[in-house]
Amino acid sequence: MAKTAVIGAGVMGLACAYELLKKGHSVDIYEADDRVGGMAAHFDFAGLSIERYYHFICKTDQYLFDLLAELGIADKLQWRDTYMGYYYDGQMYDWGNPIALFKFPKLGFIAKFRYGLHAFLSTKRKNWKPLDDVEASIWIRKWIGDEAYNILWKRLFALKFFKYKDNLSAAWIWSRIKRVGLSRKSMLQEELGYLDGGSETLLHALEEKIKQMGGRIHLASPVTSVNIDNDQIKTITIGDKEETVDSVFSTVPLPYVPRMIPDLPQDY
Repeated sequence: MAKTAVIGAGVMGLACAYELLKKGHSVDIYEADDRVGGMAAHFDFAGLSIERYYHFICKTDQYLFDLLAELGIADKLQWRDTYMGYYYDGQMYDWGNPIALFKFPKLGFIAKFRYGLHAFLSTKRKNWKPLDDVEASIWIRKWIGDEAYNILWKRLFALKFFKYKDNLSAAWIWSRIKRVGLSRKSMLQEELGYLDGGSETLLHALEEKIKQMGGRIHLASPVTSVNIDNDQIKTITIGDKEETVDSVFSTVPLPYVPRMIPDLPQDY
């Protein structure tokens, strides 16, 4: 039985471990934090368990629906009408549907038409690959023009991504537009899904299932190095201990990987 290490116990790490266990691997998960979940983890706020970050579920998330069914928690998914506003130039405006776009006073008719057409066609696109090497702001400007980009996108990119705002893949932002754009119960009403108890419901179900299948989760156990010899992974280092492994799956943010695996080929 192959001994496999999964680095990171966020949703990706837990799902990775779950799939490996189903294929017969022996799996150990190593997590630097004191709890599972990563960005989906909860924290205690005066006795209330809330998520570190806001998460929602869209109607296109079929892989997640299948996973919830496998874990026996599909009944925990609830759908809710959601509402959106856009704060611009000191005022809040309704947002998130064609009527709100039409009534928005800060754009001309042509800009509104181009913006709406781009959003609509994005929900119809199926192939992301041609967008992968295209810079997001260039792609959006091409479709909606400078007027709509400067009012509706430019500041959002700057606030969310700072110095990386001009180095984003159009494929990523397209996937966001499509996923949310298709999560509607009508043209005028967005509808998003939430789990009773928040993301912790999914995390606990995955954690319990992994343990039932023989997987081991090591919390407060950061992997400091993955050791390679002759292009083969030999061991991983956790604190002052080394563990022999046959393979490693890393689910930590990419900027951490080069210093954690210093023996990677230079191309990586």
